[in-house]
Amino acid sequence: MSSVNQPHGIPADAPAAAREVPLAAIPWWGLVSAALAPVLFLAGYLYAASLTSSYALVTTTVSDLGAVETPTRWLMTFTLVFVGMAHVATALALRPVDVAGRWLLAAGGIAMIVLAFVPNNVVGKSYMRHTLASAIAFGLLAFWPAMSARMGSGVPWPLRRRVAVVISLVSFVLIQVTLWGMILRASTDGIRELGLYAFTASWPLVLALWVHLRGGTALPLTPARRAA
Repeated sequence: MSSVNQPHGIPADAPAAAREVPLAAIPWWGLVSAALAPVLFLAGYLYAASLTSSYALVTTTVSDLGAVETPTRWLMTFTLVFVGMAHVATALALRPVDVAGRWLLAAGGIAMIVLAFVPNNVVGKSYMRHTLASAIAFGLLAFWPAMSARMGSGVPWPLRRRVAVVISLVSFVLIQVTLWGMILRASTDGIRELGLYAFTASWPLVLALWVHLRGGTALPLTPARRAA
């Protein structure tokens, strides 16, 4: 009976690669939203920095640029809002990604929007509500790559389990480095926080571009998919 064909002409004893289906396509607007997240963040950050006379790359944090008492508060607020919206749109478009990863990315985008409206009151001081909102937002953005992986012989490298887990680990390391820098009152808070924002904003773009350009075969053809 091993030679009996399944629906769509796939033999039951076919090799694993033959029992897989192509990844779903990423729509063009998903590529746009993935690109907008890092571009909007860097544009807003650099413009806010240009308006701040005391700005220093190593010491001035994103949180300082968005503090209540600064003239760039609303510029950074809306920058983070748009970055969060871009993450939500990208999550909707990343059809090749495991659904758990998409939910976490969308949740991270929503948390980023909330974070935008929970700034520190004073430059140089971190308030508990802002720290908690930051931890939730970046925790979600750090965890989603590990949950985005797919199984299959032809999975594009950004969706491979080991790669996805490493990206999440790097993100969590950046979170810890930033947090401990705040606790120890280090003088490099600015560059560390900038790295965390830039890294988490850029990974969805790397994944979306690679999968879009290279494609791949990943999803095992389960009985339900054979019958579809």
